[in-house]
Amino acid sequence: MRSIFSLIYLALLTLLCPQAIGGTGLTFVSDRMSVTVKPDAKKVSLPFVFENKTKRTIKIASYDSACSCISARIEKGKMAYEPGEKGKIVVDFALGSFSGLQEKTLMLWTTDDTPENPSSILTSAITIPVLFEISPTTLFWEQNGEGKKQSLKIKVHNDKPIKILKHSGTNKNFSYEIKTIREGWEYEVVVTPQSVDSPGMGIIKLTTDSPISRYQRQQAFVCVKRGKK
Repeated sequence: MRSIFSLIYLALLTLLCPQAIGGTGLTFVSDRMSVTVKPDAKKVSLPFVFENKTKRTIKIASYDSACSCISARIEKGKMAYEPGEKGKIVVDFALGSFSGLQEKTLMLWTTDDTPENPSSILTSAITIPVLFEISPTTLFWEQNGEGKKQSLKIKVHNDKPIKILKHSGTNKNFSYEIKTIREGWEYEVVVTPQSVDSPGMGIIKLTTDSPISRYQRQQAFVCVKRGKK
């Protein structure tokens, strides 16, 4: 397994400088797949089909992702491909508590590749419906600033209401009030820092009555940012 730092570096390299990634390996029908899943989906599998269009045998050495939510399996466990031969690698994405658009990459190395240059970068773009939307997800105040109250807006995008059952804050410096606009459909969380003299952060945790586990526990962040010197 490669270190998390090298995997993150490779992912950034792919986004910022794709020409740096070798292109002499397997040829994929598409190196990016997009799909929208159901709100209660727990896992999605995406098949990436490839072909060896070179004139030599290509052997897959390894594949890895910077995210533990991604795993992969090669069809029939076959690692070597003759010229003109086709194959498939299936990428499995454990959705967990994710929501919204999630883009994750899987890097694939052949025996011809160097550790820094995988010849294939496969991107899975998964859209998970946001049924319980908190906007923004983080409120900021400046250290030694005015410390005025700010609000989080909550909207439910569902065919049935989702009610807030319980709530709590992790930092007493941030007092808050939950206002019900429409029970189960729309709320406002008004947050007021007691002091902005020093930097600090907290979490406002919400528990809902949603039958879908990923929407049962939601949270927003509050933060007093360190002032500029």
